[in-house]
Amino acid sequence: MANKSLNTITWYASIVVSVFFLVLALIEINVITYFPLGIVHVFGIYSALFFSIFASIFSFFSLTYSLNGRFGGALTFLTILLSTLLLASTTILLASGNPTGNANVPAVSAAFMVLLRALGVSILPPRGDLSGIREAVGSIVLSVGAGGLWLAFDPLRFPVAVSAALLLSWPFLVDGINAFADKVFQKGALAAGARDLAPAALTAIGRAGDIVIDKTALMSGPDLMVTNVMAFDNEPRTLLAVAASAEAQSSHPVALALRQLASQWRVPLKTPDRFEPTHGIGVVALLGGQTVVIGTTELLKQLKIDSFTADAIARSLEADGKTVLRVAVGGRVVGVLGLEGTLRQDAGAAGMAMRAEGLTPWLFTNDGSKTRMALADMLGLECPDETQTATTAQAASALVSGNGTSLFLTLSQDRSSLELYACTSKAPNSPDEPHPIAVSNTDEIGAFPALKALAMRREVLAGRARKLIVGLWVLGGLCGASTVVPVHATPLLFGVCLVILLGFARVGIGGRQIGRL
Repeated sequence: MANKSLNTITWYASIVVSVFFLVLALIEINVITYFPLGIVHVFGIYSALFFSIFASIFSFFSLTYSLNGRFGGALTFLTILLSTLLLASTTILLASGNPTGNANVPAVSAAFMVLLRALGVSILPPRGDLSGIREAVGSIVLSVGAGGLWLAFDPLRFPVAVSAALLLSWPFLVDGINAFADKVFQKGALAAGARDLAPAALTAIGRAGDIVIDKTALMSGPDLMVTNVMAFDNEPRTLLAVAASAEAQSSHPVALALRQLASQWRVPLKTPDRFEPTHGIGVVALLGGQTVVIGTTELLKQLKIDSFTADAIARSLEADGKTVLRVAVGGRVVGVLGLEGTLRQDAGAAGMAMRAEGLTPWLFTNDGSKTRMALADMLGLECPDETQTATTAQAASALVSGNGTSLFLTLSQDRSSLELYACTSKAPNSPDEPHPIAVSNTDEIGAFPALKALAMRREVLAGRARKLIVGLWVLGGLCGASTVVPVHATPLLFGVCLVILLGFARVGIGGRQIGRL
């Protein structure tokens, strides 16, 4: 907290100093006439240029806090580049030996550009929805066109026209257009049952077209129940003893269910000499000098263990939606275990709600194909092709998303909440540990369709606000290009745009609409 407070104080100090030097530059070019010119004319004809440079440097210093952010860097760097060119143009005009009264206008415009960008990224932190580059290119084209016309008709007004057209049409706020809205949307998300939204959560949710739902998120609780113990050569008690002993060191729901049944049957258990869980598809353990494998048919295929007989028996259990595990000892399958849990009552309704909001729901489970298809049909979810198998929900969401963005919903590791992740096709190979973009209580699965609805409303809000403020920037740029509006009118336009965005955020999504989620 102390470091954050120090950063805030440093930022404010930089902005205040920048404004101070910008005011001196405005006094120097007679925009502010309350002070005698001699007070600020300390650098001769270069006074306005130096004050503008100082203002730009301190504004740039405050901008360094945003340059390290994930979004907004492109527009910020372009702003700094153009402000540098404006400062350089004033230097050239003043050094030409015959400067006009308009020579300092580009330098003052440069100071305004960096200062307003610094304020913009602080008040409206970029969200990643829009880069602002397209709008910036339009602003540059407008200013270049205005400059060409004035060079042909009145070269003396060229610096003013180019600077005013560029500054008044510059998209300072466009890449942070949703920042005000996000504060209001947070209230909507809380009302819908979601919590702990990441800064870019609504952006990712709005862009996603698929959501992969882990089977664990569809269960009414973490507990599983062993319903079938089918031994090939031995008694069921012996098969259960081997399976429960192999899982003796695991906290997985399958292991808990096996140990619970072993306790009910009064079956004594042993401690395995080695235990190696294989994520999502089973475990390999060393028990009494023999290798015990408990898992899906995918695990047995990886270990080159023939499971033809077990697969034939498993199909009938999988058709009922049960989880079926094969048990192999010493490289030979000796039995099959059937487990099932209780599906949550609102699981099917949640899938329908996600479809209604434009999300295609996919089921993820490492069960056999029959189980996957039975559960998917029961819940109205899509079932990935058998060739599209994956060991994690994140990998599965990359498969269904192609090159785009998808979401995956799963139960947290401590089984106390539901977690929503954003995933792209590159995510499974990413070295970074994924972090949830939204969290809800385990009984709030309906929060995620509501989040999609909020995200889509947010897209509509952003589109309307963008059209309005871009129209204002174009109008301002045209007025600046015709030299009807001076460069120092830019802060007024900046403030008007802030008010517009705040109004859209509060009126366009507030109150009555959030209450209907």
